[in-house]
Amino acid sequence: MILKNVLLDGILSDITIEDGKFTAIAPASAATEGVDCSGLTAIPGLVDMHTHGCAGFDTMDAHFEEMSWFLAQNGTTSWLPTTMTMDIDSIRKVTEAPREVSGAQILGFHMEGPYINATRKGAQNGKFIKDPDLKEFKSLDGMKVVTIAPELPGSEEFIRDCGALVCIGHTDADYDTCIKAIEAGANCLTHTFNAMPGIHHRNPGPIGAAVAKNIYVQAITDGLHLHPAIVLMLYKTFGPERMVIISDAMRATGLGDGIYEFGGQDIEVKDSVARTMDGAIAGSTSTLWRCVKQAAKFGVPFDDAVRMATRTPADMIGMPNKGRIEVGADADLLLIDGAQELSRVMIAGEFVEDRAAAHQKYVEEKAAIQEIADRFAKDGKFLGFTPMHQGNINATYLVDYRLADGSVKSYILQRINRYVFKEPAQIMENIGAVTAHINKKAAAACKPVMEFLTVASGENYCLDGENFWRLYSFIPGVGYDLCDSLDTLKKAGEAFGEFQNQLADFDAAKLHETIPDFHNTKKRLETLFAACDADACGRAASVQPEITFFRDNAALASELTDLLAAGAFPLRVTHNDTKINNVIFNRETGEPLTVIDLDTVMPGLAMHDFGDAVRFAASTAAEDEKDTAKIALDLNKFRAFAEGFIGKTAGSLTAKENELMVLGAITITIELAARFLTDYLSGDKYFKTNYEGHNLVRTRAQIALAKDMLAKRGEMEKIVLQIAGK
Repeated sequence: MILKNVLLDGILSDITIEDGKFTAIAPASAATEGVDCSGLTAIPGLVDMHTHGCAGFDTMDAHFEEMSWFLAQNGTTSWLPTTMTMDIDSIRKVTEAPREVSGAQILGFHMEGPYINATRKGAQNGKFIKDPDLKEFKSLDGMKVVTIAPELPGSEEFIRDCGALVCIGHTDADYDTCIKAIEAGANCLTHTFNAMPGIHHRNPGPIGAAVAKNIYVQAITDGLHLHPAIVLMLYKTFGPERMVIISDAMRATGLGDGIYEFGGQDIEVKDSVARTMDGAIAGSTSTLWRCVKQAAKFGVPFDDAVRMATRTPADMIGMPNKGRIEVGADADLLLIDGAQELSRVMIAGEFVEDRAAAHQKYVEEKAAIQEIADRFAKDGKFLGFTPMHQGNINATYLVDYRLADGSVKSYILQRINRYVFKEPAQIMENIGAVTAHINKKAAAACKPVMEFLTVASGENYCLDGENFWRLYSFIPGVGYDLCDSLDTLKKAGEAFGEFQNQLADFDAAKLHETIPDFHNTKKRLETLFAACDADACGRAASVQPEITFFRDNAALASELTDLLAAGAFPLRVTHNDTKINNVIFNRETGEPLTVIDLDTVMPGLAMHDFGDAVRFAASTAAEDEKDTAKIALDLNKFRAFAEGFIGKTAGSLTAKENELMVLGAITITIELAARFLTDYLSGDKYFKTNYEGHNLVRTRAQIALAKDMLAKRGEMEKIVLQIAGK
């Protein structure tokens, strides 16, 4: 793309853009074809390093699409969503939220509090204020900027070692304390003059320290937070290279007067001024573009005002590809007319209006998700949704509701795959019975419980045409798709073992067999061979080595099915999907909290639960690894999980069940490989696939693992007997 006849730095120019970058800037030429921008001036896209919200949305909502879209419409092309002083889990939720948006690009995050001084908290929530915590801060992903009060204990070490740009703000520190903080690495003042001591001729405070050390200063130039003379004073003192214009906008920006939630507190906006209920100014309701134009009205040269909202903040946060129109920089720019009004906005080489389809798709999908989620009984206001790309069967979304106290309550919304689960109502009956049984014991042990919400008619599910939906509480914690920690694997084994213990006194006969013959390996193999003979997709000829493997091992893989029929061991309530990512762990202690994903809970064999967990957790590679040479059973991982599972179930499983644990692992691995191959031969209808041949890759990976298990069977059985013997 070429932007023709655009005024850039006073010169009529042609600007070439390729792959989201500025690739050439040349004097305007009549011979060049492109987008005619006659009468328009190009300036860099604005970079807002300190903004909390807009258009009714807030950073703490942890959903950024609407904010990014509003910002883009108003000239901001990149930004740092800025968190409020809240509990660390709420802040972490912000940093873990998806950052792919249609509008202004997210460059990272700015953490404003909780490491601040309560006497200068302003609109921050004093309930959550605390001393700097280096370990806690480093556990947050993507924090580029942090505001702290340097007089707090531990600040100097924090400033030196946190790895982010440290700003001094919400502080009561004196000059000497601020000088020490700056020498330790602090390099900016947060919304200068606001929430800090002013300048006194014998006590120059933070501002005097900033002058002495020539660090950066942020300024809210909306005409409310700073007098125009103070804006000019900062400009003349620090210059456009060190003064940064910020919006410090909150969720009322772009809306009218009213009462708004801000950091768990009510904020009243009256005549476009936001204040807490005790009268403190609570951020601004101004866009960054308006702040730039206000600074120019106060006497700052327009080009310098633009620089202070583009290149200077980009340089300060270490983003030299932003905030400038130069060859090699990101193609973010604004086209403004002669009256300095926005005409067009470009982000990464694409005009914002060309991104409208993606934004509209999000808006429509959000409305559809909200309509379903709102059917279930719950408190709060719907905020947004996040698709969760996990599992091979159901469509899963994380949905968030903001409660009256400002906190966010999260739920899991799922659309059940009715091709897989023919009778979803029976699944929910099973889940309801099992969770009621487990939750009594979990609550007594002070562990979190899974709560499935109900609709007005009382069911724990709802129907939307052919779609079957359910909503249940989200249990915060951490999960692992793959794990190399032997201690974590042992604890995962304990979690699934505890699941067995909790249901040891539950009559498995009361449960529906929601997937008939789910772990009837003999029938699974018969189905595979029938699919091979039918060859519906013409794929059978390419999988003959795999078919040979299944025929050679059919008798071995059918042993458990035959022994069950002979009454060799009891039928139990089993999970039937015991991958380690179905255990939620406490983020701080590493202890298991609960087992999730109960769709396949039904009568079954303990050996299958053990075996499926081992197949997943003790493999040296993912279950769809293409290079089968990388796939083997890790005996150390096997031992760790077995110690947890068998150690936990010592009082509830029989000696015969322990004796057959390893056969369970081999059987389930062969069975899953057969299921993958059956689906591949039948046209990939059951499992979600990401590419052509995905199920065949999965098949070969599981066969490779089964072969290694067969080779190590003796060692595995010896380990199990040693653990059981203890």
